[in-house]
Amino acid sequence: MRFNTYGITDIGKFRKKNEDAIMVGETICTDGILETEIAPPFFAAVCDGVGGEKSGEIASSLTLEKLLMTTYTKVTELKTRVFGIHDELIEYGREHPESFNMQTTLCLVAFDADNNISCINVGDSRAYLLKSGRLKQISTDQSLKEFLNETGRSKIFEQDSDKIKHVIISSLGNSKQYPMVDLTNISEKLEKGDTLMLCSDGVSDNLSVKNIKDILKSSETVKVKAESLINKAVKCGSRDNLSVILIEVKD
Repeated sequence: MRFNTYGITDIGKFRKKNEDAIMVGETICTDGILETEIAPPFFAAVCDGVGGEKSGEIASSLTLEKLLMTTYTKVTELKTRVFGIHDELIEYGREHPESFNMQTTLCLVAFDADNNISCINVGDSRAYLLKSGRLKQISTDQSLKEFLNETGRSKIFEQDSDKIKHVIISSLGNSKQYPMVDLTNISEKLEKGDTLMLCSDGVSDNLSVKNIKDILKSSETVKVKAESLINKAVKCGSRDNLSVILIEVKD
């Protein structure tokens, strides 16, 4: 199985620096475009440096650099590796005090040589799957808003929903809290035209499910679709960095 992939990471209209980073295969991008045709095994990932903390751009890019050092097979313990990267970020912060407590999200899809696909999520970057015209979110946001929704307490902060939607309850590199690492195995057999999408919250917070679905279902190339997602998010008011990766089954 082969995939057409196209990724974009963009500073956006309001931020002074880009704290997002993306990766497909053996290539990391911290600003601009990443385009390739690829076959398994490979990783694709989006990281979003946590705002309000030091050196978010270092945390996001360093996480992806650590992932590149991982040899991935079907027996690789992905969760164990991600916990290890968390520890390495903290150690980096101890050695570089100006970056201590730097943090990042991680949304990763891993393809092994047998076309098995797993998704790892920490934080609120997202993974979606468009299959047979149907879109579903694979990852679950590790955010305060999602936690309150799941526990039936969303009305507590109903007046402040916009304020809490960006508050995450798990991240890599947090010196005071071990991350929650969610692992989801994607059981669906992918076919030609099916598409996986990874994105940072600068994209997902500003697009409806219908927006995303309509763009992904179009007959355009992955390049045009990715550009449309970024442009639509900006048009809808995104004030954050924006990153998206599309992974479309070629054959």
